[in-house]
Amino acid sequence: MTAVKADLCGCIDDLIREAPRSWLEALCTELKSWPADAQAEAMLHRVPPTYNANLSYTLRDALRLASGNMSWEALSCSISLCASLYQRWEGTNKNELLWAGPPPPGGMPARRIDQALYDMVGEAQREILLITFAAHKMKRLAEALTAASRRNVRIRLLLEFGVHSQNQLSHDALNAFPPDLQSTAEIFYWPLQNRELNQFGKPGKLHAKAAVVDGQALLLSANLTDDAFLRNLELGALFTGGDMPTRLRHHFEHLIANDTLVRWKP
Repeated sequence: MTAVKADLCGCIDDLIREAPRSWLEALCTELKSWPADAQAEAMLHRVPPTYNANLSYTLRDALRLASGNMSWEALSCSISLCASLYQRWEGTNKNELLWAGPPPPGGMPARRIDQALYDMVGEAQREILLITFAAHKMKRLAEALTAASRRNVRIRLLLEFGVHSQNQLSHDALNAFPPDLQSTAEIFYWPLQNRELNQFGKPGKLHAKAAVVDGQALLLSANLTDDAFLRNLELGALFTGGDMPTRLRHHFEHLIANDTLVRWKP
C-alpha cells in the first residue's frame, strides 16, 4: 500500500469513527454528484457543514488525498462501505461503563455492576469464569451460579485463600459459595509457593476481579461482596463481543496450564 493510500485509509477511518451517521450519509450523497474533473478546493463549499473543527480538517485531508487518485464516486462508495462495516462491528463489539455507589448529581448513564453481573450469570449458556479477591454475603449471586450449574453451565472460580495470602484476606472467598456449588464448580487458587514476596516477606495477592461469561467479559474494581456492590464507590467495564472475552479467558487458562494456578480439592 502506498503512503497516499495508507493516509487516505486513515482519514476515512477517522471520519467514520467521529462523524455523525447522518452527516456521513449527506457527505456521500454530495460526493457522488461532483463532476469527475472537479477539484477538491473548488468543491469544499458544497460539503455538509459541521461545527467540529477536527472533522472538517480530516475531511479536507481526505479530499486532498483522493484528488487525482480515485473518482469522487469511488470515494463516496468507500466511505459508505466502511461506515456500514463499522456500524455492523459496533453492533457486536460493545463496551459499557458500570458503577456502584453514589452516582453524581443528575445520575449516571450506566448500569450497576451487580445488576450487570446477575444478568450475565442468569443468561449464561456455556461457561462462567469468576475471579475475585474477596467474596462475602453474596446470596443472590450464589443462587444464580447454582441455577447456572443446574443448566449444565461450566463454572470456574479463581479465588483467594487466607492461608495462601498469609492472612492478608481474613475470610476465604470460598466460604461465600454453598457446598453444592463448591462440589460442582471447578475452583482454582494461587499457591503461596508460586507467589513473589515483598521486602517484608509478604506474598503478592490474587487481587484481580473479573468475570467471563460466554461472549462477555467484565472487568471490575469491586470484590464480590455486599459492601462493594451496595456501599463502595466502584467502577467496571463490560465488553460484549470482540476478542476481549477470549483473550481474558485464555490468559487464566494459560496460568492454569502452567501450574501457576492450581485446582482446589475439598
